Amino acid sequence: MPDEKPPRTAAEWFEKGRRCFHQPDGVGAVKAMEHVVDLDPAYCHPDGDNPHFYLGKINEVEGRLETAIMHYTRALAVNPVDEESLIGRGSCYTVTRQHELAIADFNRLLCFPQRLRKVPVKHLYYVIAENYRQLQRWGKAIYWARKAHAVDPGNERHQLLLKEITANLKKTDDEIT
Repeated sequence: MPDEKPPRTAAEWFEKGRRCFHQPDGVGAVKAMEHVVDLDPAYCHPDGDNPHFYLGKINEVEGRLETAIMHYTRALAVNPVDEESLIGRGSCYTVTRQHELAIADFNRLLCFPQRLRKVPVKHLYYVIAENYRQLQRWGKAIYWARKAHAVDPGNERHQLLLKEITANLKKTDDEIT
């Protein structure tokens, strides 16, 4: 909009960044959110959002996972109960094979009161099981896969994960005996 006044405050820059993010205009969003951080590194919108979450999400989508992890970590320093940043960071940890850290983030989400948590527990159980599967810690993997399956027995992804873990557990048992 040509008549739009340029942002001056951290809050105005944040709103501009959020608008750009949803347009999508990643370059505009990054510039605006970086401006917010320059003005106020601990800026937090009244709804709990902060610029580090958006910078983390943009970097995650563009495949710069270590930078995304850094921004999600900063977002959590500003708002320790930022569910979206925990999910984003946990996902980045999973992809970068930092499974123990991913499991810690997803377990932290399970500690949120159910009324405050948006992500369904079945998804958390599944990603925890998947991270344990990647670590080949079959006992913990099957425990979490069974929890996911119990919550949503018709879910094909949960069934396949449970089947794969069970097969690996049997294979491991056969190797031991």
